[in-house]
Amino acid sequence: MSTARSIRRAASTYLVHFFGGGLQEGGRYVVERYETEASGEIRPLSADNKGAGQRERRTTMSFRAVRRLRPVPNEIIVATSVDRDAGMQLFGCTAAGIALRGKWRC
Repeated sequence: MSTARSIRRAASTYLVHFFGGGLQEGGRYVVERYETEASGEIRPLSADNKGAGQRERRTTMSFRAVRRLRPVPNEIIVATSVDRDAGMQLFGCTAAGIALRGKWRC
């Protein structure tokens, strides 16, 4: 008799919010990344690497690259179209408040 083994995979939960019509195929998008802290503050992800008051330049990505973005639990990614006022926001599970102290919140 063989023993059953469960398949363990790392689950990554995140929240997606489309605004202004969402993503348009073939477009270019400006991508900004933010980090959330336990205190509730949101700051640019690269703020510690640069000097005071300096921010990393915004990254421009293709439609295909933006579709593949996945945030870490405490990260917020904002992708805004260059051509029009539309895009997508990705929130990691901690940043969105999906998981709280190991219990699911409804």
